Amino acid sequence: MKAEERENKAKSAEPPRSEEATKERASERRVYVGIGLVFAILLLGYLIYEIAVVVLVILLTMLFSIIISGPVDTLEKRGWSRGLGTLVVMGGLLVALVALIAALAPTVEEQAVQFAGTLPALLEGTQAFARDAQNRLGLELPFSLEPQSLIDSARDFLSGGALSTVANVGAGVANVVSLGAVVLIATIYSVLSPGPLVNGFVAIFPAGKRERVREILFSMYSTVQRWFLGQLTSMLIIGTLWTIALFIIGVPFALLLGIFAAVVSFVPYVGPAIALVPPALIALVNDPILAVWVVATYLLIQTVESYMIQPIIMSRAVALHPAVVIFSILIMGTLFGLIGVLLAVPLTAALLVLANEMWVYRMDEVGTDPNPPKPKASDETTPKRHHLPAWLRRAAKRLRRS
Repeated sequence: MKAEERENKAKSAEPPRSEEATKERASERRVYVGIGLVFAILLLGYLIYEIAVVVLVILLTMLFSIIISGPVDTLEKRGWSRGLGTLVVMGGLLVALVALIAALAPTVEEQAVQFAGTLPALLEGTQAFARDAQNRLGLELPFSLEPQSLIDSARDFLSGGALSTVANVGAGVANVVSLGAVVLIATIYSVLSPGPLVNGFVAIFPAGKRERVREILFSMYSTVQRWFLGQLTSMLIIGTLWTIALFIIGVPFALLLGIFAAVVSFVPYVGPAIALVPPALIALVNDPILAVWVVATYLLIQTVESYMIQPIIMSRAVALHPAVVIFSILIMGTLFGLIGVLLAVPLTAALLVLANEMWVYRMDEVGTDPNPPKPKASDETTPKRHHLPAWLRRAAKRLRRS
């Protein structure tokens, strides 16, 4: 008892900590935490750069696992075993892919052969158009389209030795095949048994926070799935519109160019611009007026995408600001090349959900903003309803009346 009394007296003798000292220590602690966070981010970026291939395989496995797990989860809710559901989904995807290739292969092969046969004429026409533009505008191209110049460039490319070039290409193909096999096997196992992976990750957090971690993971999972479904639907619509439009206006290789437009539209903002280049060049070589129709088709498809596809389909997922998308594509492309460009948007969408759940929503609960920014009608970061142009509204009314 005497010892306890002495401790109580010692505590009562200590001067009380002032509020200013407490705030100062808290401020110093936040500074140290911020510095540590900066160093941790720099270290993480360095590690990602050093093991880029491993990180790329992990990201691809996560993306494919999330995509395939959607229908597997649906079958599991209906009483199917997870193994049987995975087998059915993977088999269905394989059958659908084979059927699609079998249906499109003859036409695509025919148009590809025709394109290869007309390539010299297209090159000659492009060369003549470039010469004409050069003479009229007084410009000089940084490269030459002369056949001999292209042959010399190819010879320079192979000057290091045809055997070494073939060996390098073969090694690159072997690496891609081996990494693809690793991603496929890892994806199958992740879809078959996701529970241990999720529970193992959740277990590193305090027990009281684990339910919240599961909610955030599910929100990210749902966001990526919605994004993929919306993106796949958008690709199909854009490819179909391009094919029909090019066929109507008379541009050769309409199906081949439509498939190309659908594939590159997977990359937002950049892909649609790339899809315009091949048909515009082909039309320009054949007939400049045809090129004008191709550009008009591009503008019309972009209007349909902006006012119909985006608000109806893509706004169900997380809407990203165009600048954020472009910078994410630039960063991921620099780190991982073409595959990184394809992974940029889903990864950014998932990170946005994580940032909102872990930081933004918590900060909204701390205090009150006396002058919050008013949402603008042109704000791209939140889903909104787009109003159709007047001419589209009139066309829709006519269709309903008919």
